[in-house]
Amino acid sequence: MKKTLAIILTLIGFLAFGQENKLDQIDNEVNSIELDSTLAMTEFDWVELTGITTDGGGILKVWRNDIQICKIVEEIGLSYGRIRTIIYLENGIPIKIIETEENFEKTNDGLNYSKLEEVFKAIIYVFDWENDESKIIRKGERFYTEGNCSTFDFEPVIERAEKATTE
Repeated sequence: MKKTLAIILTLIGFLAFGQENKLDQIDNEVNSIELDSTLAMTEFDWVELTGITTDGGGILKVWRNDIQICKIVEEIGLSYGRIRTIIYLENGIPIKIIETEENFEKTNDGLNYSKLEEVFKAIIYVFDWENDESKIIRKGERFYTEGNCSTFDFEPVIERAEKATTE
């Protein structure tokens, strides 16, 4: 019984270590993307791309090399603040997604539009995009946005970036 328990605990430790290794690998790839000065960044008007008007407008930034998209940043300005999605891709497949909700500071007189406060952040490490396998690290609470059910909910952002850069 003790031997079986020891084997199970060893396997759990190995799996946890394997996952931490994978997080480090993903972070290393993200750092490589961030440091790659050869990537070309193009900025698009999100409202023009989507036909959706928001209080604060929006932008879509796409970093790519000669072959593929490596990073996407989508920022949408709303009456209460801003939502941002950052997607890092390796060989065209998302490996890390960072989603934030920032709200304008609340005062007795209403909202202070000069000060944004991050109220929620989700960091999603994607292990297997096709099978929706990931690890999510959350900080804070959403106030105005809804959470995604799966990593596939980010496909429209990727499709928007692909369409914008090929037209």
